[in-house]
Amino acid sequence: MASLKIVVSCLAVALALGVAASAEERPTLANSTPEQRAKVQTEFMTSKLELAPDQVTKVQGINLKYAQKLEPVLKGTESQMLKVRAAADISRQKDTEFKQVLSDEQYKKYLASKEEMRAHAEQRLEDRAPGQ
Repeated sequence: MASLKIVVSCLAVALALGVAASAEERPTLANSTPEQRAKVQTEFMTSKLELAPDQVTKVQGINLKYAQKLEPVLKGTESQMLKVRAAADISRQKDTEFKQVLSDEQYKKYLASKEEMRAHAEQRLEDRAPGQ
């Protein structure tokens, strides 16, 4: 069960990185570039959080910075557990920067969206788990 939680955490981070583009627009995480992931994330956040134009520029920069930091993790050969830990650390760093750019209300919405995606990913994983 602990490994399921680790996989779910990894999926939640991945979902937070590739948030809510339609299936035909969203490249798969493994086959996307950092620039593509940052663009999708920024578009989602712009819509969901009603970002002001100056925030869009800052959010785009943050998304690109952390998509580039995540690239070696996604492409690496480390164990899944190490990848999850590295991705979670990157996500925490990114959240810290977002907190400086977003209003309190926007930041709360952002965190709520991340939690919603995590819960959705966990449910999908449990639905697919064999023997249940």
